[in-house]
Amino acid sequence: MIDSHIHSDSRPYEDFEIMAAIFDCVITHAHDPLKMRSFDVLLDHFDRILEVEIEKAKKNGLKMYACIGIHPRAIPKNIDYDVLKSYFKKEGVIGVGEIGLEKCTKNEIEIFLNQVSIAKEMNLPVVIHTPRTNKEYVTREILENLETLSLSLEFKKKIVIEHVTKETIPILWDTDYNLGLTVQPQKLSSKDVFEIVSNYCEKRFLLNSDSSSAPSDIFSVPKTASKLKAKGISNSIIKAISHENTVRMFNLKI
Repeated sequence: MIDSHIHSDSRPYEDFEIMAAIFDCVITHAHDPLKMRSFDVLLDHFDRILEVEIEKAKKNGLKMYACIGIHPRAIPKNIDYDVLKSYFKKEGVIGVGEIGLEKCTKNEIEIFLNQVSIAKEMNLPVVIHTPRTNKEYVTREILENLETLSLSLEFKKKIVIEHVTKETIPILWDTDYNLGLTVQPQKLSSKDVFEIVSNYCEKRFLLNSDSSSAPSDIFSVPKTASKLKAKGISNSIIKAISHENTVRMFNLKI
């Protein structure tokens, strides 16, 4: 079982031992733990993930991978894209994320598209954030802006649009992107996930907890899997959304 989206730097040390007992691996993502007053502060955030968090996980027997990138709520001034690219090449980095849009400002859109373009150039998976508010509008803006990049079908399958809802899935279903099912207060419940996988093909969903400093539950992936099984969802579907789809998208060796 894999939790495809957490923020390990906002979780206590004790969580790592628990996660090691549950998961084959987890993927931690860059986010907005503080105001990025400069590009150097952002790099400090990346360094913490790649040097401190992954080592902390290793000490607890937990395999952890990382996605790094500029979150739309953590945009610094004077971005050096060459340095950013050098970080994307570092050991432990398996994707660019989480990036995306929050308020759809011109600056946000430019930085978002620049990062997707770099990921495309480097053939790296991309994890795209959608916000809690104005989600349907922002989701449409993300799709429209991605279309300007003329992405190939093969590369679209390397992208996951995160924190989808029952309202945004119809907007996204005719695309080729993967969709992140986040079981967390104010996002999805296990009941919501049951309704979604009962009505849509499971091949594009990645289940996650988005465990962070916000209200969240590091057990939400296994709890949801257990509740889906109790409601009659097949083991093959549960395995797809909680393991196989993540392995495929990120080309994991576990």
